[in-house]
Amino acid sequence: MLPELGTGRLLLRPVVPEDLPVITRLIGEYDVAKMLARVPHPYSLEDARYWYGLNAVCKEDGERAFAIDGGSGLIGVVSVGSPAEAPEFGYWLGKDYWGRGFMSEAGRAILAWLFETTETKRVMSGALTENTASLNVLKKLGFEDEGPYLLPIRSRDAELPGARVMLRRERFPAAAGTGS
Repeated sequence: MLPELGTGRLLLRPVVPEDLPVITRLIGEYDVAKMLARVPHPYSLEDARYWYGLNAVCKEDGERAFAIDGGSGLIGVVSVGSPAEAPEFGYWLGKDYWGRGFMSEAGRAILAWLFETTETKRVMSGALTENTASLNVLKKLGFEDEGPYLLPIRSRDAELPGARVMLRRERFPAAAGTGS
């Protein structure tokens, strides 16, 4: 079972079935879905149930997905992929919560937890080139550019230009304390 992690403004907790209608509503907004690789649009409650069954339930070899709770319920999700040499770091926030530093705060907490509780040496992530806000979050967290790549975006039925990034364990603590 995943722990609950507190930050200055957020509670990061395991996703629970009661979160699925909120996930459906928030990730179902096209402006959110269009930036995410595996998310269809429109997004249904069945899509949320399928994702939850595959990923959100903590399995030893599965994705570790945390609900980002702003005090009145789920506002997004942050996750680190299956334990591997370089797990994938992913995240999204509901559109109403953009631009407030929530993702940098949540990302710092999850990455600190990952590096404190595992032997993970590096974490991978990426974002669409057009998603400058997401790329800025990754930079604040200490991720470094690994080069361009094409990111398949299911909601747009297209492969679009993105930036692949990597965070090395030794780079994280120094970067994590800067900015919000």
